[in-house]
Amino acid sequence: MPARWRQLIFTPLHTAVTLLLFVEVSVLAGLAAFPAVKGWLLLRDRLPLHGDARLLVLCVAAALGYFVFGLALLLLLPAARFVLLAPGTPEGRFPYLSWGAWRWASFNTLTLIYRFAFINWIRVTPLIALFHRLMGMRLGARVQFNTAVVADQNLITVGDDSVVGGDVTLVAHSAEAGELVTAPVRIGSRVTIGIMAVILPGCVIGDGATVAAGAVLAKGTVVGPGELWGGVPARCLARPAAAQASGAAGPAATGSAAGRDRR
Repeated sequence: MPARWRQLIFTPLHTAVTLLLFVEVSVLAGLAAFPAVKGWLLLRDRLPLHGDARLLVLCVAAALGYFVFGLALLLLLPAARFVLLAPGTPEGRFPYLSWGAWRWASFNTLTLIYRFAFINWIRVTPLIALFHRLMGMRLGARVQFNTAVVADQNLITVGDDSVVGGDVTLVAHSAEAGELVTAPVRIGSRVTIGIMAVILPGCVIGDGATVAAGAVLAKGTVVGPGELWGGVPARCLARPAAAQASGAAGPAATGSAAGRDRR
């Protein structure tokens, strides 16, 4: 993109898109708040109490209304992705000024709304798994999420009984040399991802594997079943005993077979 063109067009267009997203967020948040506000106003008009008792009940109702708002968002945001023509993050490489990049931004704006408005209240509950499933993530049974930093759900698969630990970053996109790059992330069953680990696009984590706390899996990393990975960038720290035994026996077995062939 020529520098002059960027100077004249890119920043104003970026600003316009940002303001458009503000409008989108306002409409969706307002729709989700409607049931709670409506209920609070009905209670205010019909509550037969007076004085401090009335004030206390209205305050509790207002606090409860926040949770009604959060549950309404949980259902509204996944439906909104189809209305906004952004059902999910597209897979591939896209210039920043492209329809694919807009779809990515619009879709993940929905996740950001929930992240900043409510999601911390439902971490490590079935409700957070429900939200990600409704946003397109393919989830097995009994998956536990203790993080708010998840994006691109439609490109992520997680198997049964896996745990995504506290404040893990789990995304299927990166920004590279003026392009948005996306790729699926596949996490097997019985996987444990430690606190504040980072899982980047294209990673594949086999069944029963463990990613240590704070590890950063580089884009496209393949973690074998049962392996332990850690570090920045992450590397394999331990393999299952069966795999180690197989690896140790491999050369000897091959040599024996070669010797038999010579005889």
